[in-house]
Amino acid sequence: MCPMKNNHGLFISFEGGEGVGKSTQVALLAESLRQRGYTVITTREPGGSETAEQIRQIIRAKSEIEMDAITESLLIFAARRDHYVKLIKPQLQKGNIVICDRFFDSSLVYQGVLENVPITQLMFLKQMALEDFEPDITFVLDIPSDIARQRALGRQLSFDKYDKMPADNYEIIRNGFLKLAQVFDYRTVLINSIGNIHNIADKILNKYILPKLH
Repeated sequence: MCPMKNNHGLFISFEGGEGVGKSTQVALLAESLRQRGYTVITTREPGGSETAEQIRQIIRAKSEIEMDAITESLLIFAARRDHYVKLIKPQLQKGNIVICDRFFDSSLVYQGVLENVPITQLMFLKQMALEDFEPDITFVLDIPSDIARQRALGRQLSFDKYDKMPADNYEIIRNGFLKLAQVFDYRTVLINSIGNIHNIADKILNKYILPKLH
């Protein structure tokens, strides 16, 4: 097993709208790091712990039950707190690598930008749930909104309320993540995710991750 550069582990998040290829890049990065001897845990939000996965099911049923954006935000941050306490923090304390498909940046875009929950309220919830914790590095995957929508609508096994959004919402979300990448530029890398998925994965690994580990 390869030792980490420090004993604090490494927390990596992947962000972006629907259909940008986050899950694919999470899996490819995890496999590459495991082949190099690192202990890697992959996880997702909402979800990642038993309680958080139960909350995820409630959130995914939003289109079938009455729920406003603030209620949804409270549920997401409750799931995030449980996820952080039970999985993320313990694994990082062991010196492991944790790769997460979405983290609190998604709340700033989906609930904040798209659903108009004030960012100040979301940051208050973030402070309650995570204190000052944030990813060591965040990859924001970006593709044109029309391509993202085509990809998302073609995912038969994961067809949900966000996949079925109006086309304009895809553009709102894309612009939200682009703005987020500017605001958090000290930890965020914007990745053009059009092209060969393995070439993209190689760039993420060799240019950004391995230098942090060596």
